[in-house]
Amino acid sequence: MKVTIGISRQADTLLAAKEVWEQVKAKTGKEKIALALLFSSIDLSTTSLLKIIKGELDNTPLIGCSSGAIITDDGIYKHAVILILISGEGIELSVAAVRDIKTKTALSAGRELAESLLQGFSGSHRELGIFFCDGLIEEGSKLLLGLQEKFGRSFPLVGASASDNLRFSRTYLYYNQELLSDAAVGILLGGRLSFGLGIKHGWKPLGKFRTVTESYGNFIKKIDGRPAVNIYQDYFAKDISQLKKELKYLSVFYPIGLYLEGEEEYLLRNILSIEESGSLVCQGDIPPGSQIRLMIGTQESCLAASRQAAQEAKESLAISRLGLQKKDALIDIVFVFDSASRYTLLKRKASQELENIREVMGEGVPIVGFYTYGEQAPLKAMSYQGQAHFHNQTISILSLGG
Repeated sequence: MKVTIGISRQADTLLAAKEVWEQVKAKTGKEKIALALLFSSIDLSTTSLLKIIKGELDNTPLIGCSSGAIITDDGIYKHAVILILISGEGIELSVAAVRDIKTKTALSAGRELAESLLQGFSGSHRELGIFFCDGLIEEGSKLLLGLQEKFGRSFPLVGASASDNLRFSRTYLYYNQELLSDAAVGILLGGRLSFGLGIKHGWKPLGKFRTVTESYGNFIKKIDGRPAVNIYQDYFAKDISQLKKELKYLSVFYPIGLYLEGEEEYLLRNILSIEESGSLVCQGDIPPGSQIRLMIGTQESCLAASRQAAQEAKESLAISRLGLQKKDALIDIVFVFDSASRYTLLKRKASQELENIREVMGEGVPIVGFYTYGEQAPLKAMSYQGQAHFHNQTISILSLGG
């Protein structure tokens, strides 16, 4: 596998597109490019950006998404575009998109995306699925479930939800020359490919377990038979109007933790809004009967989690499908899908997460990624046997090698 990367911080979209292409063109030469990935800050998310870059790629598929900030080797930028070209013999892949998720329902859209990816895949053995979705869809968990119905529950799926600049106004997906919202795009990979995963968040549980006694989708109506908002009223001794004013703070520092039997990590759920009825609207499903706890995060615990996730991603790359150590396994690129909530919590220390990953992965390993409105990955990264879940507040790290 060969990876070529171009980065631009030009303010003008046309200049940014031309600059990233000139950078990768000079490094790629005449090699056949299998896949192009494009991530950009929301202000550079335009059709013209896609048309210029795709126009240079001929038949090479292009996918990607928007973000509030881009992660690169050199730092974290609120205004940037990054283009990643992947080439190499023996890599099999297919790409696809699904549109109009709200109309089709997220579950049906997930099935459709998986079917399209499988139909386009000509390889003998599929290894990994990567997908990106609109960060403002309400049922990200069901989109993932639809994919799993076709791929299998234990098939490794990794992905992230597109984001904007924390305005929660509109996010974009990139599919060749199309700029999409209310959509998802995906890649199915196979062939001569090694990968590693690391997923951590660093939030710790507070107080006792509670039971979700009434919920549907991403709405929690009652916890332990009482209005769901009481979980926050009991802890902070504040009424609903006060909690609403402090919602951003509460969601970042005190999300809901969903316990899954047999898993070490809790699934986190951000609180998007508080209804007058006392219901909590979450970013991700919480089924009735779920065991939950209030969680707390600190800058120190988040930074420790990023180092642990990087270590998992590095170590798991060195394990073959047969479980044998491959000491010569090399990392060609590291993708970082990092929750926007972590960026809010860490503030100026956000760069320390990037430094932690650099230190673990080693000098010269390219690191790219973006801040997300949700992450999708298995919890059991080391064995890949765990079911992929929709996460909030998590850092998900994917290492790839040929």
